Amino acid sequence: MKGFIVSILVLTLGLFACENDSQQQLEAQKIARKNEAVFKNISKMWQFHFPNARPEVKATLNSWNEWRQFEIEMLQKPKSTLSAFQLKTKNLSSKADTLAFTIPFEYKKPQVLSRITTLNTKLKSLETFMNLQVIPEQKVAKLIPEINEEIKGLYNQWDEIIIKKAIPKEIGEELMLQALDTARNARPSQMNEKMEISNKIK
Repeated sequence: MKGFIVSILVLTLGLFACENDSQQQLEAQKIARKNEAVFKNISKMWQFHFPNARPEVKATLNSWNEWRQFEIEMLQKPKSTLSAFQLKTKNLSSKADTLAFTIPFEYKKPQVLSRITTLNTKLKSLETFMNLQVIPEQKVAKLIPEINEEIKGLYNQWDEIIIKKAIPKEIGEELMLQALDTARNARPSQMNEKMEISNKIK
């Protein structure tokens, strides 16, 4: 009798285990199908664009290694799995981190640094969304054009710097700009010299 009860218990536990295994397999297949669909959707929307730069800008960008590496990374689309996209966003985010620190001197302007910071923030958001358990596809779809807009904005900013640089300065403009430079005027030694000159004139 005891043997019979033990056999029934073993059989029941075996059935539960089989049922549990098949349920886990179904769940795994369901997740795999969902991930495949997400991969296809993200693959379609994953398109980044870099505008054609004017020759002066192109020359600077070609010598800026970090920017070239960043651009190459952006334009290479993952082809295999969703995890490849997740790794891609991580790489993009880390490459974007270096841009502000390595920016060429002529582009080290507040407006350019601001755009690079915004671009970096959007790439970090993309990385966050791509690494969530359930990827919010609509948010990713909204972010990609915004990232493209930031890249375009950077190129426009660089063009503006080149255009302004090409405009000849009027006579006395350099002195006027120096007078308006509050950081330079804040040096105590220069301020004292100017005050002494001003007092002598009086």
